[in-house]
Amino acid sequence: MEELKEEHLECIKGEYMDTDEDEDEKQWERSKIVFDHFHEYLRNKGLKEKTADERTDLAAFFVMNYVFAYEDRIESISEVSGDIIRKFLGNWYIRKFLTPNMAEIKSFLRAILDFFIFLEKKDFVTEADVEEITEVCKDIPWFEMRLRTYFEVDDVEEFRAWREEYDYIW
Repeated sequence: MEELKEEHLECIKGEYMDTDEDEDEKQWERSKIVFDHFHEYLRNKGLKEKTADERTDLAAFFVMNYVFAYEDRIESISEVSGDIIRKFLGNWYIRKFLTPNMAEIKSFLRAILDFFIFLEKKDFVTEADVEEITEVCKDIPWFEMRLRTYFEVDDVEEFRAWREEYDYIW
């Protein structure tokens, strides 16, 4: 397998936001090696193939379909913060998925945390970065509250307040 380099973690800015199939493919080709290495890391930790596949798929979804598509200021996977994870699972996921649920949120949190621990072991993020991400990923009550309050919204103004409560910009 090709050696993992910083450039594999970078977003192709400008092109990716104006998505077409060629640009998506170009981004995937650049980033796929990161997820291949992550999958291998999970297998080497003793995870079953199915579990490693699921966690890799969730981490790849988070990066490719949210971070690189919606977080304009992010130029590399290594720049992801706890705040971005909160916006993803505490807002975007809840609004965009057909049946958002805590089991899936917990699966995403486990995959994202494993992914950033892997990146730290490869020296792409710092121990402090992983500590921040760990704190967010273990804050299950916050994600439960966000999911619960989303389903309690009764009108447009309440929805706007819920959406903006966590600083989400359309």
